[in-house]
Amino acid sequence: MKALTVDDSQTVRVMVRNILEDNEIEVLEATNGREALQIVQENEGIDVILLDWEMPLMNGYEFLTEVRRHKLAENTRIIMLTTLKKMSNILQAIDAGADEYIMKPFTPEMVIEKIESVLHN
Repeated sequence: MKALTVDDSQTVRVMVRNILEDNEIEVLEATNGREALQIVQENEGIDVILLDWEMPLMNGYEFLTEVRRHKLAENTRIIMLTTLKKMSNILQAIDAGADEYIMKPFTPEMVIEKIESVLHN
């Protein structure tokens, strides 16, 4: 399995990488939506993207809408992983094509449960 974690916080990327690698998941990383878009275009077989919302250059919502609008990574599941907790943000992300939503702070169990949930639905 291959995952892409997209977050401008190096600390969060390292935490997510450790969780995923502990579960034998290959990890790619991007610091913003623009980098993530390039990675998606250059790498096939990304199963899941863990995506922060608030980032410079291209935020997570902009990345999400771009990927879904242009049918990039059509079989890839996208999980928003963010501090934005308003129901309006959650609904906006789901409407734009996010498969799931995790609020920070998170636990390793939460991340793995959500990944398993989106990949088996």
